[in-house]
Amino acid sequence: MPRLPYLNREDLPEEFRDYFESLRTPEGKMLNLHRIMAYRPNLIKPRIAFSSSLVRNQTLLTPRVRELALLTVGRVTKGLYEFHHHLERALEAGLTEEHIMVLPLWESHPIFTNQDRAVIRYTEEMTINIRVADATFDALRSFLSKAEIVELTLVIAHYNSTVRFLEALQVLPDEEGGL
Repeated sequence: MPRLPYLNREDLPEEFRDYFESLRTPEGKMLNLHRIMAYRPNLIKPRIAFSSSLVRNQTLLTPRVRELALLTVGRVTKGLYEFHHHLERALEAGLTEEHIMVLPLWESHPIFTNQDRAVIRYTEEMTINIRVADATFDALRSFLSKAEIVELTLVIAHYNSTVRFLEALQVLPDEEGGL
């Protein structure tokens, strides 16, 4: 149960209603994240612009690397909303159901490549310890450019922020997708 009631278009000041309505998914659904963020409607647009720039366009990372990092953030933080929300995207990005199911076993399961392990380790260390070991960082350098490392770091930091927002307010996962 969310700690705050989800808002609807009618609950917003008139000047924000059209933008809020434009956030509907192609299926016509309003995400619970947006319905909670609507308490501060002037902050939704910049937050969504930044988030979209990390996952939809202007990106250097492969969708697979990005989604592997996002699922790792969700798993480590027990952030069900984000984990659930990215399952379908992860599958579209080339991860399999097996990857998702055995993600907790990433260090030893043969399905994960050395590059996968480097991304997961970096994501876990950023999420749990904040500081990242030199060896962990160096592993990324072997296959990611400097710009890609910056982008990956921004993706991980942003989704850690999002998970913390969602979990503190107990925002429930949207009813879509899933394994």
